[in-house]
Amino acid sequence: MFKKISKTYLPLIALFVLSLSFQSCKTTRSLAKEAIEPGAPEEATFIVAHDVVFPECEGSFKYIFFRLYNPAYKNPFYVANLLKGGIKMTKTEEVPDLSHAAINFSLDDSYYGLTLGGEHQFAEEECAIPENNKYMKNCDPTKSEQITYGLRVTEEEFEKTQQFVEHYKNSTDIKYAPSLNFKLAIFSLKRKFFAPKDHKQFGTLIYPEDAKNKKVDRKKKDDYLNDFVCSTFIGYVLYNNVESVSKFFDENNIKYEYMNVTDISLIPGMTPLFYSNWDNYLEAANAFVEEYPEFKEYLSN
Repeated sequence: MFKKISKTYLPLIALFVLSLSFQSCKTTRSLAKEAIEPGAPEEATFIVAHDVVFPECEGSFKYIFFRLYNPAYKNPFYVANLLKGGIKMTKTEEVPDLSHAAINFSLDDSYYGLTLGGEHQFAEEECAIPENNKYMKNCDPTKSEQITYGLRVTEEEFEKTQQFVEHYKNSTDIKYAPSLNFKLAIFSLKRKFFAPKDHKQFGTLIYPEDAKNKKVDRKKKDDYLNDFVCSTFIGYVLYNNVESVSKFFDENNIKYEYMNVTDISLIPGMTPLFYSNWDNYLEAANAFVEEYPEFKEYLSN
């Protein structure tokens, strides 16, 4: 029994220890901010990316948006904060410190993300009103950070993705599955400390033999999957709806069930648009639209 318990909980215990180490040596330098502008002023609360360029897309196109978060939790011993520290300590690439992800089809402050708690666990997330979300209310909006990314897709892919996500917005079946954190913890520890040097980067990873990606038959309601964490859900959505992502995953043997939040930022075509603290997200979004007026149609507030 002890061996079984140890095998199950050892990864999270290890992440717990690593996260405590992180808490004791963390820097005030914002890696999220510097991902948009290296050497950014410390006092800057939002930054718009310069020279935003997307890969070419045949025919008419639209954009899907992703908000990747670096939350500042009010309670340093909140379980999500310990996992956040573990994620940071097991990074293998030069990526921002990000530990939660949400998706949207506009730049309005109304993204949807999957978190634990409530009947509808795939729920709306508003940076301006964090108290309305069971996850976000545990965070300090003046210290929490976000980077908004855009992905250019065909109009058909945009519509397909929106319909796919809409299915989950109206569902109470989709659940945040804490047990998946055990699997991700084991994989992250192996990736950081035991994987060969040429198999540590996203797109080169060696996954367990039973890892798989599923294409959903939309005609069958029961074919939709329902157990995820926030990052694996984003990977699942994109794999099922965006051809360039599906092709990239298949060609590089990427399994979305093992994706963490920072992996999302490494998907080809995923382009950073702007950085902000949570409490001035809309200020940053408006500044971005002012600099890039072609995105004006995506912002209504």
